Amino acid sequence: MFNLESFYAVISFNINLVIISAFGGIVLFGFKVSEHFNRAPHDKMPLLKYFGFFISLLIALPVLGLGMTLIYLMNGDKISSILAFQIGITSPAIAQALMSAAANNLSNNSAPQISPGQ
Repeated sequence: MFNLESFYAVISFNINLVIISAFGGIVLFGFKVSEHFNRAPHDKMPLLKYFGFFISLLIALPVLGLGMTLIYLMNGDKISSILAFQIGITSPAIAQALMSAAANNLSNNSAPQISPGQ
């Protein structure tokens, strides 16, 4: 059963690991932003759409990494600072890869088959 007091105790006792994992998400956010700026001009999003993605990624990526670190800590696992950073970077990337794979699978299964030469 979930106990809110123990949740707060885990966070307060491991606040440094929580902050480090959130920083890992911010580093991944920096990679995503730099990837956008390295695209050709015709492949870039319009400014307003980009701003919406910018804000949502700035919030979502650190929260995903932070949430996964909290799951490890609530489970009683002992993690180091470097592992917290690695969790912060890889957890959002893994979630993105899973969503992309699911979307690709869905589009491949629902799209009509094109015959050769068509």
